[in-house]
This record gives sequence, C-alpha cells and structure tokens, in this order.
Amino acid sequence: MNDKKLRLIHTVCGCVISAALIVAAVCLIVSAYTIYNLGDSPYTPESIGAEYAKIAVPLGVAIFAVIAGIVLNILLPMPKIKSKSDKDPFIKLRILQKKLGEGNETVKIKREREFRKLMRFICAILCLASFIPAVILLTWFDHFTVDNLTPALLETVQLLLVGVVVSGVLLFVLSVIERKSAMHEIEQTKLAISSADKSDKKPVKNNENKVKIARLILVGIACALIVIGLTQDGFYDVLQKAIRICTECIGLG
Repeated sequence: MNDKKLRLIHTVCGCVISAALIVAAVCLIVSAYTIYNLGDSPYTPESIGAEYAKIAVPLGVAIFAVIAGIVLNILLPMPKIKSKSDKDPFIKLRILQKKLGEGNETVKIKREREFRKLMRFICAILCLASFIPAVILLTWFDHFTVDNLTPALLETVQLLLVGVVVSGVLLFVLSVIERKSAMHEIEQTKLAISSADKSDKKPVKNNENKVKIARLILVGIACALIVIGLTQDGFYDVLQKAIRICTECIGLG
C-alpha cells in the first residue's frame, strides 16, 4: 500500500472518530440537560440509567471508533510526511539561519523578527479579548436561573462561537502576515550570506596574528619582570611582610 492511500485511510478514520465523539458528547449533554429538567432530585440510579440507556448506541459507536483508530495506528502506522523546504518558508528560513550563523544578522533581519513577535502578541491579546464577553456571562451566576437557564446557555454558546470565529480569523491573518514576513527575511538572509561569502577573510587572519603577537609580547614582558624581581631580591620583602602579618596581626606564634 502506497503512502497516499495510507494517508487517505488515516484521514477518513480520523474524521469518523471525530464525528462519533462529537455526536456522543452532544448526546451526553442533552441527556444531562434532560435529567436536570425532570426535577427528580435527589436523582436515583434507575432514572439516570434509563435516560443514559437511550444514548447507548452513539456511545458504543464512539468507543468502537476510538478502538479501531488505535488498532489502525498499530497495524498501519501513519507514514512520515517529508518536509519540503522549498515550499515551507519557515523550514527554509531555519536552514538559512544556520548557514548565516548567530550574531551575523543585519538590521533588516532583526526588524522582521521583532515585527513577527509584535504581531503574535497583538493577535494573542485580541484572541483573549474576543472571549471576554463569554467569560463575563459565565461568571454572572444570577443570570443562570431555573427559569432563564435555556436562554442563558444559548447566549453563552453564541458568545463562545463569536470568540472562536474571531480567533480563527485572527490566526489566519497572522499566518498570512508571518508567511510574508518570513519570505522577506529569507531574501535578506540570502543577501547577508552572499555578502559574507564575498567578503575578504584575510583581514580576519591578520587580526588573529596581531592578537597572537600581542600575547607573546605580554608574556615576554611578564617573564622579564619576574626575572628582574628575582635578581633584586624583591620576593624577600614580600615574604617578610607576610611573616609579620601572620605573627603580629593575626597572632600566630
């Protein structure tokens, strides 16, 4: 079996599992809501069992679908998707960043990265703000009375759907903006790599040689000063001062 057919089977299986789980979740919510409206508190196991017996079929289908998906993943694992760096700008950008190296970014490259970070922050703030009305309504407990339960739940669901739609649109716009920004950064990174390749590397070697010569000169001066100090018996003065500190100040001896 080729990879295309295997991916198609996994896709169909995933859609079936998702649909079965959604149907089972909706049935559970409807059953719980029905039990609540019956008003038979305290609820007996018989009443709850009778209500949940009506949704045994969708629950069984959902459980069977999940088990079938697990077996499918074990027997026919999903083939690995090969990354196409030519089509994905972010993968191509990572490859070029490694080639350019850290610390060699130009001002334009840094601006593109800062722009993407700013856009992500703005998108996150707007996504959170889109759910604020639903959160405020959920925390308004007086609104969820017995007489007003159904309208309050419908209003909450509507606000949640508005937040989901707004967040989806914002994420789509963010993905488009980030893709364009990545393409601009790819162009700037290519220019930086080409300019780095064309630059002459001899001055770097000359600078390294100058540093080595300076180190040798400093080592020679240090050795000369040590020899001069030894010939003038300067270390005796240091030794006598150390003995006086130990015997007089600290009190040893």
